[in-house]
Amino acid sequence: MPELPEVETVKNKLLPSLKNKIIKSVEVYYEKHSSLRQIKDEKILDIKRKGKYLIFVLKSYFMVSHLRMEGKYFITSQERINKHDLVKFIFDDFNLIYNDVRKFGTFNLFNKDEDIYNIYPLVEVGMEPFDIDKDTLYNLLNKRSEPIKSALLDQSIIAGLGNIYVDEVLFLSKINPYQKANTITLEETESIIDSSIKTLNKAIKLGGSTIKSFESLNHEIGHFQTELLVHLREGERCYTCNGYIIKNRCGGRGTYYCPTCQRLNKNQKLIAITGTFSSGKSTVLKILKELNYSTYSLDEIYNDLFMNSKEMLRSIKKALGVTSKEELRDLVFSDESKNKLLMDATHKYVMEALYKKIEKDNSKLIFVEAPLLFEGKLEKTFDKVIDVYESEEVLSQILKNKGFSFEEYQKRIKSQLSKEEKRQKADYIVYNDGTQKDLFVKIKGLLKNMEE
Repeated sequence: MPELPEVETVKNKLLPSLKNKIIKSVEVYYEKHSSLRQIKDEKILDIKRKGKYLIFVLKSYFMVSHLRMEGKYFITSQERINKHDLVKFIFDDFNLIYNDVRKFGTFNLFNKDEDIYNIYPLVEVGMEPFDIDKDTLYNLLNKRSEPIKSALLDQSIIAGLGNIYVDEVLFLSKINPYQKANTITLEETESIIDSSIKTLNKAIKLGGSTIKSFESLNHEIGHFQTELLVHLREGERCYTCNGYIIKNRCGGRGTYYCPTCQRLNKNQKLIAITGTFSSGKSTVLKILKELNYSTYSLDEIYNDLFMNSKEMLRSIKKALGVTSKEELRDLVFSDESKNKLLMDATHKYVMEALYKKIEKDNSKLIFVEAPLLFEGKLEKTFDKVIDVYESEEVLSQILKNKGFSFEEYQKRIKSQLSKEEKRQKADYIVYNDGTQKDLFVKIKGLLKNMEE
């Protein structure tokens, strides 16, 4: 459905050709719009807009038009008639065609003496982002308990924002679409207004968004779709944090957002635990779990998806041509470039599964074992990073316990950053150079430092 920028673009395209022109006659090919026949000989004085409605100001009438899903206007000197042309406005030297494939568009005709802004349908249209102040919007939102995404789509609360632009506005405002409208703060309300104005102005400048079928006039498309930050970008990297954009349903609408930049629980801290192969990451995670902290492992999530996600397996097969773990292991450990292809093919699924788990978790501190954190460029999706740095003695013992030779170890870490590089990038270092009891004491000391 065309939203405010698209309707504003249509208005701006129509006005130069139609202003002060006289409608000689009107031919109606869809009886739902039969009332338009009576505007014969009317002059078009102006075209205005409120929300997603076009208002044609005539000499004796107001003609209010809503394009709905597929409504389009064409200016032509030809007799252009096809089965989707519903109305033809005839002028001296051209015709204005209203075309609507799905026939959902509406026309309302009012006498000039009627107060159209205080009767249906315009009475139900709220103030636009350009006009509303933060206190007014805050008070309106404060009365609503549904998700903020649904509230902003309600044209009686704020006019002109549809699915595309609400996704973009909430991303710029760093607000999760599922946050309850009545929990939005005054500061967040101000950010919503500012982000709406910024987004809508940019979209208007670019002629709106042509995602499915929008055309402003005579098949001219918009270009804002090339500037989208989250909408339609499922599985792609966030331009801010380099995490992954996900898509869910909110109020029955497809909703795109970045779960890192738009964290639902703003008091929650997400801590990554990384390190080289066999550094003791899993042991650190186990200790944290024993201390009753919320813990997750990206390796465990990956293994679960490998068994249960047909979509991820198709992505792996497309990227590497194999789907068995044994073939993958041999392939990625013998070819560094193949390891990168595997990460590109799987990380978006793994991270989406993690995000969904975290959004249901009310813990203030959440620890995630992320072996290839830096290699996958995922460090910005976490608040802090712990690097587990093992001594040679501990490494030898771990490899022995796992049944790995030092040669196999070197083969596995060939595609990873070095121990020193990981240590330099981390926020905290845990030196795994003693017994598990020593490691336990170090973890407790680190937690005390983190919670102060």
